[in-house]
Order: sequence, then C-alpha cells, then structure tokens
Amino acid sequence: MVENNSNDYIKAKRKYIKPSFILLLWAGFSFLIPIFSIYCYSNYDKTFLIAGYEIKKIINNNELDLLPPKYDSIEIVTSKKPILTNLNYTDSFFKSIKVDSLINNKIFLNSVDSFKIKSNDEIDSTKHRIILLGDSECGGLTYPLNAYCEENGHKLVLSFVWNSASIFNLAYSDTITKIIEKYKPTYLFLVIGLNELYAKDLNKRKMAADLFAKKISNIPYSWIGPANYRQDFGINKVFSSSADSGCFFLTNDMELPRGEDGRHPNKLGYKLWMDSIASWIKISAKHKLVMNKPTKTKYSLKSKIINLNAANFRGY
Repeated sequence: MVENNSNDYIKAKRKYIKPSFILLLWAGFSFLIPIFSIYCYSNYDKTFLIAGYEIKKIINNNELDLLPPKYDSIEIVTSKKPILTNLNYTDSFFKSIKVDSLINNKIFLNSVDSFKIKSNDEIDSTKHRIILLGDSECGGLTYPLNAYCEENGHKLVLSFVWNSASIFNLAYSDTITKIIEKYKPTYLFLVIGLNELYAKDLNKRKMAADLFAKKISNIPYSWIGPANYRQDFGINKVFSSSADSGCFFLTNDMELPRGEDGRHPNKLGYKLWMDSIASWIKISAKHKLVMNKPTKTKYSLKSKIINLNAANFRGY
C-alpha cells in the first residue's frame, strides 16, 4: 500500500510539474522577445513609418541633436561659385540677379556677398534682439545664427529648442507668449515642421498655425520651413499659407548634407542652411535685416539655450 501510494504521489507530482515547466518556458519567451526587439531597434539607425506616422528614437528626454554642435570651432567655408539645385538659368542670371527668382528658395547660395542686392525695399539697419524658437532643428541653427548676429550687431538673446514639438505645442500653450514677454525680442526666427512631415490632419494643423501666426503678428519674424529629405504630405503649404506674405522660407527644395540620423542636417548642412536663410532675409523677406556673411571663424555664444521635450511637456 505504501508503494502504491508513493507511485500515485509521484504521478500526481509529475502531472503538476509539466504544466509549470511549460508556463515558465512561455514566460521566458514573452520576456526575451520584446527585449530582443528593443535591442534590434536601438541599433537601427533609420526611421520608418507606421500608419502614416514616423517612428523615431528619443534618448534621455532629448533628441539626438539636442545640444547643437559648437560652430565656433568650424572654419567658415566660402565657395567661389554658388551651388544650384533644380535650376536651368543661363549665366546671365548671375550678372543681374532678380529678387523674384529667389522667392521659392530653389537657389542654394554659398557666396552670398558676391551678389549685388537689387530691391525696392530698404534693409532694416536696426540692431535686433532675436529669439530662435521651434523644434529640434533649432539646436543645429543656433551657432550659425549666432555667428550672423555677432557679425551684424544683432543679439541672439535666446535659443528655445522644443524637441519633438509640433505646431499644436506652439499654438495651444502659453509657453511662447511667456517667453516673448520675458525676453522682449524685436525679431523672431521660427523653425517648425520636422515632426509633421507626414501629418494628414492638415485642417487641424492649419487652424493651429493660423492661431500661432496671430500670437506673433506684432513682432517681425521669419518662419523657416523644415529641412525635410522626403516629400511632406502638405505641411509646408499649410505653414506658408498661415505665415504673412514674405515671411515663410521654403527649405524643402534645398540639398543639405545629412547628419547620421538621416533626419537632420549635419554641421556643414546647418551652416549652409543658415547662409541661404540669411541671403533670403536680405533679398526677399518681408522683414529684411542686415545679415552679412560672418568674417571670423570663431564667435562666442552669449545667448541662453532652453531645451524642452514635447514627450514630457506638451504645454497644453
């Protein structure tokens, strides 16, 4: 009887041990599969789309280019000839440059000061207090813009980098209003749109863009479109229609060297981007500024830099 009871006990024990082993094995796979997926994604250096939305990585509450590179250690490059993209102009174009030909920003200038500016509007010689604000691309433009400000007597008082931000963050929060009240700028540089290239809810973003344009309507500004390397779904058209006439700079057609993440320009790309923006401000912008090309290789950054992340603080 003792032996039979012992055998029955062993059989019963095996009956319960087997499902427990399978359960542990399943739990192990359930744990390892997401860990393996995260590991693979962390080593994947490109972005991809899911249902029309771009998937990207955020590291320690900051995007990859959260802190802008130090341009004061970069030598200013001057090209003898301008680089053109998507243009079929003859050489006579360069002998007598026309303002209208630059409105769509299809010209990529490295040698801005070699052209004689012909415009009926007088360039504002005021020494401005400038704020640069927008999404992560502000980080890369901070040092090139600072060089232009230092060269031309302007003061970059703040670089406000709101990583992962969209027009909703700028329009529906009071953050920008408080920033303007505190730092009292006389000119704004706005860079927004990188995180909205594939947005399809354009009507909602149009309403937000119109609201934001009203917020800054009493301050001269230049609205810089995103440096996108793929065709957007219409966000550039939305922003250009919301901005005042002559205040929107279309970056879309420019060929800028890319950074390692494939989404942002690299150091040289940001510098060349700023060169083109500066030439547009001198020639075609509604609110023209004295923006002569920097003559030194080093400029100290005196402005304050504020970094936020919309993933943690959306503002509304």
